[in-house]
Amino acid sequence: MKKLLCVAAIGLALTTTYAMAKDSRELNHNFAVSGASQLDIDFPVGSLEVESYDGSEVVVTVRIEPKNDNSWFSSDVDLSDIELSHSQSASSLSLKLDNDDIQQNWHVKMPKSMAIDVELGVGDIEINDASNSVEIELGVGAVRIDSALDDYKRIELDTGVGDTKIRGLKNDGNTSRKVVSSHSSYRGNGQYDIEVEVGVGDIKVTN
Repeated sequence: MKKLLCVAAIGLALTTTYAMAKDSRELNHNFAVSGASQLDIDFPVGSLEVESYDGSEVVVTVRIEPKNDNSWFSSDVDLSDIELSHSQSASSLSLKLDNDDIQQNWHVKMPKSMAIDVELGVGDIEINDASNSVEIELGVGAVRIDSALDDYKRIELDTGVGDTKIRGLKNDGNTSRKVVSSHSSYRGNGQYDIEVEVGVGDIKVTN
């Protein structure tokens, strides 16, 4: 009897796990942006990974799922009704998914010729092979920027609670700390700027 109960429990766990795994959805979009100079991204909760490449399209994959509310049962959020909002002009592409009831995990490929501006409430941001200007405003989380460039015109990193670091660029960065806050700055002869502001969390820029 105990063996049967154990098998039944395992079966229930597997069924529940499968149902939870299926309770997600992917949004996939390609945007032709030949000539556009800036990409704007805005969402409340989740993660963002960005990579630059030699191309003329912004390729976006967003995996969405209900927030973890410690429930093993289905969420009331209808993922089928959720769509990515976007607007495009000759100079910019703006992407937004303003829904506080879901967790969002973004993966974005963008042309090296585009600057990026991100606003995120809570989560982590990782930008790889940064080749242009970057501006980020994050409430709570961490920002890591791995740059393909070894010099910038200006870098300003500010966190209310956490650490800021600039490493591996042509010139040395300056870091000052005050109790729990941190500020790092950089001046060079590069063409682009990086400006990051985080409420609570760490910021790192490296080459």
